[in-house]
Amino acid sequence: MKRIIASIIACIMSFLSAYPWIVGNNNNFNEPVESLVKPETWAMTDGLGRTLPLESEVGEKDNSKFVGMFYWTWHTNFGQSLTAKNATEILNEHPEILYDFDSPIWESESYYPNGRPFFWNEPLWGYYSDLDEYVIRKNAELLADAGVDVIFFDCTNDTATWDNACFKLFEIFEKAKDEGVNVPKMAYILPFWAGEDTVTSLKNLYNNIYSKEKYKDLWFMWDGKPMIMAHPKSLNKRDPLQKEILDFFTFRNNDPSYFSKNKGFNKKTWGWCSDYPQAKYGKSLNGRVEEMCVSVCQNARDGKLCAQNDPLVAQGRSFTHGDYSYTYNYGGKTITADKNIENSDFYGLNFQQQWDYAIKCDPDFIFVDGWNEWIAGRWDEWEGTYNAFPDQFNDEHSRDIEPTAGRLKDYYYSQLVANIRRFKGIGQKTEELDGTKTYYHYENSTYNRNCNGWVGLHYTNNTMRNDFVKAEVSNDNENVYFKIYCKDSISPYTDKAWMRILIDTDTSGVAPNWEGFEYIINRNDVTESTVKIEKSTGGWNFTETGSGEYFVNGNCMSVIVPLSALGLSSDNPRFNFKLSDNMQSDGDIMDFYLNGDVAPGSRFTFVY
Repeated sequence: MKRIIASIIACIMSFLSAYPWIVGNNNNFNEPVESLVKPETWAMTDGLGRTLPLESEVGEKDNSKFVGMFYWTWHTNFGQSLTAKNATEILNEHPEILYDFDSPIWESESYYPNGRPFFWNEPLWGYYSDLDEYVIRKNAELLADAGVDVIFFDCTNDTATWDNACFKLFEIFEKAKDEGVNVPKMAYILPFWAGEDTVTSLKNLYNNIYSKEKYKDLWFMWDGKPMIMAHPKSLNKRDPLQKEILDFFTFRNNDPSYFSKNKGFNKKTWGWCSDYPQAKYGKSLNGRVEEMCVSVCQNARDGKLCAQNDPLVAQGRSFTHGDYSYTYNYGGKTITADKNIENSDFYGLNFQQQWDYAIKCDPDFIFVDGWNEWIAGRWDEWEGTYNAFPDQFNDEHSRDIEPTAGRLKDYYYSQLVANIRRFKGIGQKTEELDGTKTYYHYENSTYNRNCNGWVGLHYTNNTMRNDFVKAEVSNDNENVYFKIYCKDSISPYTDKAWMRILIDTDTSGVAPNWEGFEYIINRNDVTESTVKIEKSTGGWNFTETGSGEYFVNGNCMSVIVPLSALGLSSDNPRFNFKLSDNMQSDGDIMDFYLNGDVAPGSRFTFVY
C-alpha cells in the first residue's frame, strides 16, 4: 500500500511539475534584486503638470503582477548600411509628396527602393546604434525606474534574432544590475505563425543562450520556466533537440491580431497589441486574467489593419473609442484631456483609455507596445494606402514611449510610470534613521559616449563629472541640512553648473516654477563657502531669496539652507528635491536625460 501511495504522489508531483499553472504562477525567479535605490518612493511632475500617484491612491505593491515592454534591437542591422531619414522632417518641408512613392525627395537607395526604413522622428539620444553602451544604460535605468519587469525582443520577422545587439544589451544590463539597478528581465517574441522560421530561431536561441545558461539571472520566468512567445506546434517532438526545447520553455502562442476576442487559458496565447476593449488572454488559478495588452496607438481603422498614414486616418495617439477623457489638477485648475485639447497627442488619450480598461480587468501581466521601434518601412502600397508607412509615421501616428528629441519629449514615459504604479501598487519606503532621511542613487548612471550611430553619424558625451550616489537630509527649526555623497572626490566649485539642488515646495503647481521646481540652489555665483538660493519668477528666471553655507570634504558636500529662504515653516517642512551636476543646457529639462548626472534620474525627485 505504501508503494502504491508513493507512486501516486510521485505521479501527482510529476504532473504538477509539468503543468505548474495548475497551482498558480510560479514566478519567484523574477523577484527584484536587493537595492538601496527606491524608485517607487520618488515623485514626479511632468511637463503637462501630471503627477505620479501616491501609495494612498494605488495601495501596496502586488508582487504577483508584471509588466512587459516590447523592445527593438534591430537598429544596428539597418544603421550600419543606411543613413537615418526622418519622415516627419521630410514631410514638414514637402507635404505634397505624402502619397507619392516615386518622388526623388525620398532618396531611397537603388538597392532598397521598397521597404526602406524611415524614422517617425528623432530619438532623444539621436539616431543611435543598439551597440551604444551609453543609450543601453539610460534605457536600463528608465525601464527599471518605471517598474518594467521584462522586455520582449521583437524577433517576429523571418529568423532574425539580432544577436549582436542583444548580447551587448545583456552585458550592460548585467553591469547595471551589479550596480543596483533592478533591470528588466528578458524574453523573446518570435514569428507570429508556426513554421520553420520559428524552429530556426528557437534552435539559435537555445543553442547560443539558454542551453549554455548565459545571462541566466536575466531570464524572465513564467510558470517555473523561461518565458518565450512562440508557437510550440512548430516543433517536432520526435526530434530529440526539438523535444528538449519544447520541454525547456514556457510557451505562449503570440497572437498577431489586434482584433481577437477573449481566449481561454487552454489556448496558451498572449497578445502584443489589441484594439479597445482589449482581449483577455487566459485565466490563472487565482481567477485573474493572465495577460492583456496596452498600446500607445494602433495602425488600425474600423476593425481592420491600415497604414499609419492611411488617408482615412488610423487610430493615433489622440484617438479614443467614444468620448473618452481624463482629468487632473495642476496650477489651481482642473485640466480635462480629451480630443479637443491643444496638442492632444501629448496627452496619450488612446494609451490611457487602454490602461484604464486593463487595470480595471486586473490581469497578472500587461504587455506594453512599445519602447523604441522608431522606424517603419516605406512601401509603394500597403492595405490600400500608397506610399505607405505601416507601423510608424509621425508624432500622432507612432507608438514609441522612449523619449524623443521632438515635441513629444518624455510625456509618454511619465504616463507609463504612473500607470504601472496604478496597476502594481507601491511597496517601498525611504530609509530614515534618527530624523535623517537617506536617499540612494546608482553608480555610473551616465557612461561616457563614443559610438557610431546610423551611417555618417558619431555620438560622444563626456559630461559625467560628479557621480551622485547618496544624500542625507534633516532639519531643525531654522535650517535644512543636505549631505551629498559622490562616488569620487567632488570637483572644484569653479566648474560650470556645479552641484545644484532643485527644490519643489508646491506640488500643486500654483506658485511660479520651472518644470515644477520653485527654488534652485547653486545656480550661479558660487563662492568657496556660500551658495545662493533663488526662487523662480516663472520658467528659468529667478530672484535671490537668501544664501546658505557649504563645505566639501573629499566626496561629500554638506549644505546648510535656511528654511525661510525656501518659504518653509519650521514645524513640518515638506518638499521634493533633485540633485544636478554639469547640466549643459540651462532651462531645458530634457538635459537631465542627456548630460552630467542627476539624482534621481529623468524628471524624478526625492521626497522629504
